[in-house]
Amino acid sequence: MSSDVRQRKLKLDTVSSQVGGGDPLTRQRILDAALRLITKRGGADVKLADVARAAQVSRQALYLHFADRAALFLALVRHADERRGLAAAVQRIADAPTGVASLREAVAMQARMNPKIWPLARIFESVRRLDAAAERSWQDRLENRLQGCRRLVARLAREGALRQGLKPAVAADLLWTLTSLRMWEDLVLQRGWSAEQYETRLGDVLLTVLTGSDHNEASRTAKGGRRASPG
Repeated sequence: MSSDVRQRKLKLDTVSSQVGGGDPLTRQRILDAALRLITKRGGADVKLADVARAAQVSRQALYLHFADRAALFLALVRHADERRGLAAAVQRIADAPTGVASLREAVAMQARMNPKIWPLARIFESVRRLDAAAERSWQDRLENRLQGCRRLVARLAREGALRQGLKPAVAADLLWTLTSLRMWEDLVLQRGWSAEQYETRLGDVLLTVLTGSDHNEASRTAKGGRRASPG
């Protein structure tokens, strides 16, 4: 075998099936390649053959690590979360000095991260309708986001910032819906809002709806603590 042929074979990682569960570095390379392709194509149809080619692995190697397209994209969602620092972003929301500041930070996180999430969510939308495991994973993610909204609303209530007469369950539903990816898509991709406009305008709307105060007053509350009682 010539050195040129040998070199070409080295570039195509076939990964022996004797490796239980596959090689972690190859798995990482496949996920990175899939994420790059999906982001580049805006969530357009990405075939497993495209991913294998971009990752420089054989189809056999890809199937060793991921049984099918659904398994790949389920793993890719978790991989994307790690890559974009979701855990740290969620922690910043929890660490905000007040509930109002936490609300602002939650909207800022959506403005920063949704452009990266959207291409993956678009392709996952098609996968989950055909795969029960993918659908369960998607529903779990939606439920986790709802729980986060409930925690934020509970904090507003504890600090006396939740609008009088607004039930916490209703407030959480409103927060969950208004900060959804679908809402971001309508406002930013369809209506042409900039990330800054989305963050500012949606933040102001949420503060008005959830706290009953104008955004200037709410901004002072975010910096200084509880809202002063009317005198």
